[in-house]
Amino acid sequence: MNFKLKSFLLFLFLILMQLGVQAQKNIDVTGTISDASGEPVIGATITETKTKTVAVSDINGRYSIQSPSNGNLTINYVGMVSVSQAVNGRSVINITMRESQETLEGIVVVGYGTQKRGSITGSVAAVNGDEMLHTKNENPQNMLTGRVTGVRVWQKSSEPGSFNNNFDIRGMGSPLIIIDGVPRDVSDFQRMNPNDIQDISVLKDASAAIYGLRSANGVVLITTKAGTVGATKVSYSGSYTMQRPSSMPKLASPYDAMTLYNEKAMNNVNGGTPVYSDQFFEDFKNGTRKTTDWNKLIFADSAPETNHNVTISGGNEKTQYFMSFGYFYQQGFFNSGDLNYTKYNLTSKITSEILRGLKVELNINGMADNTKNPYSSSSDIIRNYWRQGVLFPAYADDAQTMLNYEGLDLEENTVAKMTSDISGSRQYKQSQILTSASLIYDFGTLAPVLKGLSAKAMVSFDYRMNNNQVYRREYYQYAYDPNTQTYTQKLYAPSSPSQLTRSFYDNQQLLSQFLLNYNNTFGKHNVSGMLGWESQTRKGDNFYAMRNLAFNSPYLFNGESDAQIGNSDPGSIYAVSYNALIGRFNYNYGDRYLVETQFRYDGSSQFAPGHRWGFFPSASLGWRVSEEPWMKNISWMKNVNNLKLRASYGQMGDDSGAGYDWIAGYTYPSTSGNAEKGYYNQYSPGYIFDGKYVFAASPKAIPNVNISWFKATTLDFGIDFDGWNRLFGFTFDYFSRTMSGLYQYRTSEFPTVIGANPPRENANSSRNFGLELELRHHNQIGKFIYDVKAIGTITRQKYLTAIQNGPYANSYDKWRHDNLNQRYQGVQFGYESAGRFQNWDDIWNYTTYHERSVLPGDYKYVDWNGDGEINSLDEHPYAYDQTPWLNYSMSFDASYENFDLSILFQGSALGSMSYQEPLYGIWGSNGGGALAQFLDRWHPVDPTADPYDPATQWISGYYAYTGHYPISNSQFNRVSTAYLRLKSIEVGYTLPKIKSMSSLSARVFVNAYNLFTLTGVKFVDPEHPDDDLGRLYPLNRTYTLGLQVSF
Repeated sequence: MNFKLKSFLLFLFLILMQLGVQAQKNIDVTGTISDASGEPVIGATITETKTKTVAVSDINGRYSIQSPSNGNLTINYVGMVSVSQAVNGRSVINITMRESQETLEGIVVVGYGTQKRGSITGSVAAVNGDEMLHTKNENPQNMLTGRVTGVRVWQKSSEPGSFNNNFDIRGMGSPLIIIDGVPRDVSDFQRMNPNDIQDISVLKDASAAIYGLRSANGVVLITTKAGTVGATKVSYSGSYTMQRPSSMPKLASPYDAMTLYNEKAMNNVNGGTPVYSDQFFEDFKNGTRKTTDWNKLIFADSAPETNHNVTISGGNEKTQYFMSFGYFYQQGFFNSGDLNYTKYNLTSKITSEILRGLKVELNINGMADNTKNPYSSSSDIIRNYWRQGVLFPAYADDAQTMLNYEGLDLEENTVAKMTSDISGSRQYKQSQILTSASLIYDFGTLAPVLKGLSAKAMVSFDYRMNNNQVYRREYYQYAYDPNTQTYTQKLYAPSSPSQLTRSFYDNQQLLSQFLLNYNNTFGKHNVSGMLGWESQTRKGDNFYAMRNLAFNSPYLFNGESDAQIGNSDPGSIYAVSYNALIGRFNYNYGDRYLVETQFRYDGSSQFAPGHRWGFFPSASLGWRVSEEPWMKNISWMKNVNNLKLRASYGQMGDDSGAGYDWIAGYTYPSTSGNAEKGYYNQYSPGYIFDGKYVFAASPKAIPNVNISWFKATTLDFGIDFDGWNRLFGFTFDYFSRTMSGLYQYRTSEFPTVIGANPPRENANSSRNFGLELELRHHNQIGKFIYDVKAIGTITRQKYLTAIQNGPYANSYDKWRHDNLNQRYQGVQFGYESAGRFQNWDDIWNYTTYHERSVLPGDYKYVDWNGDGEINSLDEHPYAYDQTPWLNYSMSFDASYENFDLSILFQGSALGSMSYQEPLYGIWGSNGGGALAQFLDRWHPVDPTADPYDPATQWISGYYAYTGHYPISNSQFNRVSTAYLRLKSIEVGYTLPKIKSMSSLSARVFVNAYNLFTLTGVKFVDPEHPDDDLGRLYPLNRTYTLGLQVSF
């Protein structure tokens, strides 16, 4: 090689080296990120893939980042398709992002995985966590009210810490709760921080079969929030809420109470005399007789509630993290301030790719709460408040230092009952930690042939501890003696002696899970599947100690050893194990033909060997008619975005209530009067056993080896439709579930002489069926964007078999009293209304027999059997029962520039309730039980007139004359609970962005809950049931002011 050629090659090499150096030189790249409509995308993450430099778009969508001239930029934003752009030496790169198809179709969490909404073949509904938060309530369950088709939430009480409600799917009972893939208790859902919830999916049909043994009532899948790629984001949300009782009956004034009691005394067909003279009325007016405004003394007009949450999230392409802290406090309505609830939540979720294709997920959720109550329950306090009346004061002295007992029913003073420093307290502390750790490996990183194959191994450990204290405090009450002008002290006997009970409960759950997943597409064929094994163990233990105290001090060491008790609650000691083989197969051809099969081979330790395992299969089909090529050729079908027909069938199981079942021991013959030698009816016939005369036999309990789980067979047909780019859509479902093998004792065929119950059997059966409809509308008019959704569910239940009922004397006896065998549920037997007696002519000319004590305003009943008199033979189905058949709601969500609005109407129909005890009629003594509502009654114009004098003039009212009450199971006392309620309304305003602080976002909002209700129910809330004789703590109406800030 000559010198010239060597010089040329050297020169060429130096030029190439220089070009390489220049190619590696960093340059400043700027640009704008916008969406398809040209609006700036704020907060998009721009990552340079070689140097891992990260930038974030500002308020105008602009960004600036340093990159090698031959670098590559990746742009990510939640809900939009990621964009990758080669720099190629450009200094200005503008990016347009489009909404991801997954967002348009929606990704829905299903059993052990996720699916696109369009490919789902089962009846699965979902709600976003942010949508839930528009309904402000202390219980996340109540936030689902009216949000999800088929989910029925019936709030019974707003008592702090009680979480008292009914929660079911399609009327089928309490569902299985899954939180982040782990089966957990309903109480875990109730105590969650709702700000941590990402979304909730509800499996309502055979799609729940993959959860096998405990999925018969449906499954609620809760997914919590996780970190995302991007800069660290800190968010705060806080609110202050003012609660008011939505409806609470109050005591009448002393004058009205005495008037009612006088009427009650005058209501005597043989002549009556008022119990309170004019002098009593005058004594109250001039202050000679003292009273107390018990309404204001016991109940506050309002009570506060506060909520604070802080979250920190972010991460890079390797590691993402999410952490949150929540604090919640709710004060009760009792003026003592001794009814309240405090809760703390702490959550941490970390996801990291530790090796190529290998991810680890760590979830930790901690919760601690404290419920403080007076020693008496809230229902007992309310009952006593209503019963004691207002004619006697709360305090015996003017200085209000000595509690009064004179004139109070049973000498029970409600002030003492609601005050912990006087009567004692109940304190319930619960602490729990819910954990899980997962390893996920993508085998597709090893070789292309393994694309779509992944494995997941998870271990979860949950621990819960309850630390409870019940402290009864001895106290004294007083009465003023005007003769000696002294006060008589008297021990309130039920409070003595002082007593302390401490109890501890701990519950543990260990779950391990291994899943193999496969998902791949071959042309128009998409195939996916899952196969896994799951093992779960649950244990519970407890103990408690009780001592009578030598003096008022809430410590056990101050107690007396003579009457001390140390024991355990056997009902809360358990150990249960479950094992399951699970699988699912999905096939999708061209997004048109959809097939899904699932199975779960499930085992429970609660049954005897040979009866522990069950196989629960399901299958579902879907046909997306809208994806058929011929659909595109039909002009009037071109606006159809999605039309899908689907059907599902499957079996599920349940071991709820199984326990470790035993056949109870018995005594033969059954004893009577506790006589010796097995006397029966005071006789001792005995029996010959093995040639010997035996008075009695008492075999020991033996295991019930025949009992197993009961089964639920479900059938569902559904239609999903969306058209005109979401301008209109609907989902319709018909569902049916037949339960077989329900647990019951065959008491109808078991002779009572044996003296014991027969063993439980899988013998009873029932059927639930109904319809669901969801209507949807989405539109945008300029900058005004809104969504409307209306949902409704009607469900019926028919009991098919009930072996415990009978025997019956005749066909009428069976028709009247066998309300289970081949009988629809949800109806009440009683007396139908025939109106009211308007005047004496109406009474005299009424052809049906009646007592001579009937007055104008009294109640008429239909003579159903036509025998001329009203008796039990006239009872027939006349009303629905407490649980409504029909539930419905309508939501409206809108935004305009920086303003947003959310409105939720919710209601129910085809249900009823009855007024009981204090709400049914005046009861008690000395003016007790005289609620203000009883003033709306028929009564003489002249209060001193004889009500039985035909010349007496009457004023009409809701109730009959005081002392006359309707038959309790009649249309006069059982009223329809149909209602329409403005459940929630929220108005928010997002503050304009500050250019110098583009990452700062702030929103203020106001919210009202249970704002108003249209209903025919009087005096109480229509959601407030007749449980506990109607003495439940009232529901709350709330007004909330809140702030949300993130940066």
